[in-house]
Amino acid sequence: MGEVTPILGGGAAAEPVNLPPAPPREQVERLVAASARTHGHLCPGQVIGVRMSILGLALLGYPCPLPFPEIKNLVGVVEIERCLADAVATATGLRFGRGSLKLINLGLLGATFWDMANQKGVRLISLEKARELAAGYAPGVEGEHAQQTEAYKIMPNHELFQARWVDLNLPPHELPGQRPDKVPCDGCGVPIRSAQVRRLENKNLCALCAGDTYFKQLEPLEL
Repeated sequence: MGEVTPILGGGAAAEPVNLPPAPPREQVERLVAASARTHGHLCPGQVIGVRMSILGLALLGYPCPLPFPEIKNLVGVVEIERCLADAVATATGLRFGRGSLKLINLGLLGATFWDMANQKGVRLISLEKARELAAGYAPGVEGEHAQQTEAYKIMPNHELFQARWVDLNLPPHELPGQRPDKVPCDGCGVPIRSAQVRRLENKNLCALCAGDTYFKQLEPLEL
């Protein structure tokens, strides 16, 4: 994602940021509870996603959750398809269905927030050392996961995350609001949306006709 400058955490030289060490507990609790309702249960990864959302948006000068119309300025990228993704969607208000939230599955507890209006982005990655520090922040809580869940609500940002300024490398058609023209598939005639045409032997093909799918076709169904 281009040249990056460290902001905080991870042992790197930090660029000063004018933010409190941790967000208000009430804000964290409210968004964590909302995330747990959406996700179906509460876990440490959701707290990480909520804290990541609050910090990422704050570094770009926005509140969390995003109000209208400011929400139209932001796009988020989550780097894992786990609890963190649901937490970021719930906390920020960014959505996959609106094109404002993207999944690029790197298997990392990380997320990037990009301000399209100001062409500025920040990427946050969860620090593994936070697991070891959790006991000190929730000494009266039994169980490793429960301890982490409570500790991550109050742990200082610099002990939870490494943060860097980034440039986003998504193509224009991947950004919210972009509506590329539909193109009919030269193989089956189905309209291809979101600029997902495959060019093969001078033909415009959908993923299925180009043999680029995540499934194996079996018997057709009578409807």
